[in-house]
Amino acid sequence: MSNTINTGSANTISTGNVADYNTSQTTANRKASGSLSRKEDGSIEVENDAVVNEGNSSLFNKKNEMGKDQFLNLLVTQLKYQDPLNPAQDTEFITQLAQFSQLEFTQNSTSAISTLASNMQDFMNMQNMQAQSITNASATPLLGKDVRVMESSFHHKGLSEREFNIYVMEGNSQGTVLIKDKDSNVVGEIGFTMDDSKGGDTTVKWNGKNPETGTSYLGGEYTVEVVSTNGAKSVGYAFQDGRVSGVNFNSSGASLTINGLQYGLGYLVKVKESAS
Repeated sequence: MSNTINTGSANTISTGNVADYNTSQTTANRKASGSLSRKEDGSIEVENDAVVNEGNSSLFNKKNEMGKDQFLNLLVTQLKYQDPLNPAQDTEFITQLAQFSQLEFTQNSTSAISTLASNMQDFMNMQNMQAQSITNASATPLLGKDVRVMESSFHHKGLSEREFNIYVMEGNSQGTVLIKDKDSNVVGEIGFTMDDSKGGDTTVKWNGKNPETGTSYLGGEYTVEVVSTNGAKSVGYAFQDGRVSGVNFNSSGASLTINGLQYGLGYLVKVKESAS
């Protein structure tokens, strides 16, 4: 009869036909946190779900999860209480040891992957900090410089016109300026035509009114886009020219103060030579 250790609602150690094999000595040497009882088939039943080997910790951890230490402990326990007259076959132990090796390999691999992921995250954080430091260092010399920044959004005060500076890329002689509200609804379309297709700067005006009703749009945040006449592609951008009056640093990186507004370094498109 094969030797088994079952860990259900009650842990049972089946010892086969070894009912007469020093039962009293075995019970005395084996400590458990609950009571022991012998079943009719000769097996010993522990009624509290925790088998303890002579002072060692529980075979199972606090979360009742099978780890490599618990698995090895089970093998040792099985060897200790096997029937000496009918010991387990070598093939059984080879299979169990192979399972133990696979379990240990899996746990070690998981631990190694977790450590690698943590190290990679630390490395990425360090790289980001270094990149931000370089960016911050490059922003400081811009103080007092005349620059150009893209204007992708703006605050509309309401009840007033708004003039936009537009840069048109080379190869485009006409297009449309789209004004959208915070919900991406188009609230204004202003067409423009350049003298030629060489591109360059121009200006357009938005009256801030609903073209159908003639009522003024309320103040709020709006976006501006410069697209082709059919709206299929971008042909330029709106911009602001001004002098950098301040450089600010925060968790998002450095930003420039131009004409009283904040612009991230990513919106910077040109640094001009200051007039002497």
